[in-house]
Amino acid sequence: MDSLQDVFENAATTEENNIQYSIYFPMLSDHAAMLDRVQESLAMIRSLVQPYTSNYLWQKDQFYLAIVHDESKDPSYPYVHGITRFSDCIHDEWFIVSLLRLITEKIPDSIATLFDNDGDVLLIEAAMAIPAWLDPSNSENRVALYKGAVHIIPMPRTPADLLQVPIKLTRERAIEIIRDPKIDTLADPAIQKAIEARNVDRDERHHATCTLPARAAYVLLEQPQLLPLAVEAFYLRDPVGLKACSMMRQFPPHESVTTTVAFTKTTYAQTVSQKFYPPKPFHLPPVRDKRSFARAELGMKVACGLEMLYCQHDKTESGTESAAVDPNDPIYKQFLARLTRLGYFRQERQGSSLYRDLELQARQQYRQTLRDMDDPDTFAGSQVLPNPRKAIDDLLASYSDSALEKLLKCNKNVEDSDDWMNVDPQQLEELLNQRMGQVQNGMLEEIEREINEDELGAGVDLDKMMAQFEKFIEGSKSGVEGVDFPGEEEEEDDEDDSDEYEDEDENTALSFDTERFMSILKGALGPLPGDSQEKEEREQEEEDVIGQMDQEINAQEKLGGSFAKENDDLDAPVDVSLNLVKNILESYKSQQGLPGPAGSILGQFGIVLPADQDDDSGVNSQQ
Repeated sequence: MDSLQDVFENAATTEENNIQYSIYFPMLSDHAAMLDRVQESLAMIRSLVQPYTSNYLWQKDQFYLAIVHDESKDPSYPYVHGITRFSDCIHDEWFIVSLLRLITEKIPDSIATLFDNDGDVLLIEAAMAIPAWLDPSNSENRVALYKGAVHIIPMPRTPADLLQVPIKLTRERAIEIIRDPKIDTLADPAIQKAIEARNVDRDERHHATCTLPARAAYVLLEQPQLLPLAVEAFYLRDPVGLKACSMMRQFPPHESVTTTVAFTKTTYAQTVSQKFYPPKPFHLPPVRDKRSFARAELGMKVACGLEMLYCQHDKTESGTESAAVDPNDPIYKQFLARLTRLGYFRQERQGSSLYRDLELQARQQYRQTLRDMDDPDTFAGSQVLPNPRKAIDDLLASYSDSALEKLLKCNKNVEDSDDWMNVDPQQLEELLNQRMGQVQNGMLEEIEREINEDELGAGVDLDKMMAQFEKFIEGSKSGVEGVDFPGEEEEEDDEDDSDEYEDEDENTALSFDTERFMSILKGALGPLPGDSQEKEEREQEEEDVIGQMDQEINAQEKLGGSFAKENDDLDAPVDVSLNLVKNILESYKSQQGLPGPAGSILGQFGIVLPADQDDDSGVNSQQ
């Protein structure tokens, strides 16, 4: 059993949301040549995405690829793989999807696959447009990005297709099929449109003004990437972190400044939505001064998050591997020469800031050795700041009042409105309509097409409606499975008859239908004596019963007034057909376009009523 201390320590743990992605290149028979190709391709990928990722504000981890290889796994040749934790920021996940689309479009013959905690990201997003046969049970290794588009390997339909597309695919075989121009794997336009609608090319920032301890403001202005990490530490705080906030040794609030810092929208929402009482070192302005109080409260939460982040990491934690490489190494020189021919440095002049950044990446790439995907150090580079405590110490070592003043003057960020956090019902409905617009439009088009086909040039035939209802009331049967509508029994009888004909050789016994025989006999001989008299007496009895019912209804003014009649005469008989139509239309109108009993029954009869155009006189106009 867990102790109380264990419960407190594990109270803030949560499942890590992450996205995993792999990029595959054409296989070469020579292992060394294949490794060179993967290394060069990875360097080109880093050069390609650098303009998009250089200033991106990540929620937790950054986009990072490493070379992996294990001959016992699928595929057996080297490729690149990455894992990025994005916490609650779905925006980061779709930014990575957009980068993968860009990579497969620009890097020749590259194919990318990706999935997150919930499964295949592409299939989940395009769930309303994917083929009906595709589901999680058969989608493994069938979906990928190729040339910037979504590709889905179809299921084999004939024995000949099995030779090219097996039912159970290995990843290596799936990659070959997608590159095969003879096999059409390009997904439908509706799927492409659903994925393109989520395209992301920049981070989702929110600038907010807050009152921070001076040292905290300096650290965040120098290294904005510390802010999401600090918010995460605050959001998932534990008793150890709260104890550190009671002292605030690294970021004492006695000297504070007001400045504007950059959040992601996710981290801003997480911070302002948390109810957190100020620790003892903090003294906030009065609540009546709403603006100053809100800024001080936000800064207090951020500063506490920084203090918690600092205490979570040990001084001895190591960062990434050193990128020290002997510039005179002949193999390294050949590696740089190949990258230059491929356009890796993007025509930058040697010695420029961008050139040095790209060269540093190339050195890191050159030092990288082949690792297994299960090795935890393989993807250590995905961490934006491997050791936040060391980064904070390095920044605070250069802290001074003049340095802080310079940063404050250079900070040109303007506070953004946070109205996006307040969504009223109308905006929510618009968002839902936008999200489900394609589905709704498809349903509306289908309904409109059916109406045009069935009712084009003619209104609703009330006589036909009445006839159908009479047939339904008199001829339908109900059972455990529900009501059998007229026509359904005939279809079942036809099926039974066909089965009887098929089994005619087996079941040769004769059958005799007495009721049918008597009906044929009466039709041939004419009415028998006494039949007409019995019929007249039966009709007279029915008329007497109906008359008595009318008298009883008319005796009750409230009940009698609820029935529609052909004229204003109170003694006039109730018109059953008129009341039936009236009640049906009123019931249909009350559905307000939603499913209901009247619409369901009319649909079984093949009758589609037009939309109600007049709320005040809808029933009368439809009549």
